[in-house]
Amino acid sequence: MSSWILLPVALMMLCSSTLCSLDCDLTQGLKADFSLLHQMSTFSLVPCWKDRTNFHFPKEAMEGSQLQRENGTVILHEMLQHTFTIFRQNSTPKTWNQTQLRRLLMGLHRQLEQLERCVGQDMQWEEPSLGNQNPSLALESYFQGISQYLQAKEYSHCAWEIVRVESRKLLLFMNKLYSQELRKKKIDFQFFK
Repeated sequence: MSSWILLPVALMMLCSSTLCSLDCDLTQGLKADFSLLHQMSTFSLVPCWKDRTNFHFPKEAMEGSQLQRENGTVILHEMLQHTFTIFRQNSTPKTWNQTQLRRLLMGLHRQLEQLERCVGQDMQWEEPSLGNQNPSLALESYFQGISQYLQAKEYSHCAWEIVRVESRKLLLFMNKLYSQELRKKKIDFQFFK
């Protein structure tokens, strides 16, 4: 009889889990954003190869032990926020498909809200620890570099194309990070079973 009393509590915990909520799956949204970034432009990248640069994505900081201590969901939120901010600028190329650009911005905004709603209570906005391997500081530097690159190139069409390609790589990484967070949460949840 006592196990039946605990059943509603267990079901409530299960359904409040970010894993069990259909509204909390960012996978489809990240894939859609990746596709939209591809479809936004039909411009050939060949003339832009001269403008290529290494933005120094902080892969080591994102995959290192520091990220294990940081909340990966917070890092994902920061990445989505910075990406949204970059593409929200009024200086994006007019030759891009503006409908696709608006859909990208709406998708990124929806994912930010979704992430905040789904794990808002779990997100820990902590002061970043010092050190060059801190994921938050490394991300800030990375996105600042992208903004400075666009500004230095006077927001040229080629500069935006390079940033668009870089952003597609970033979305792939975000999808990988999100998958890791889901696995981590699933392991945490199974621990309490």
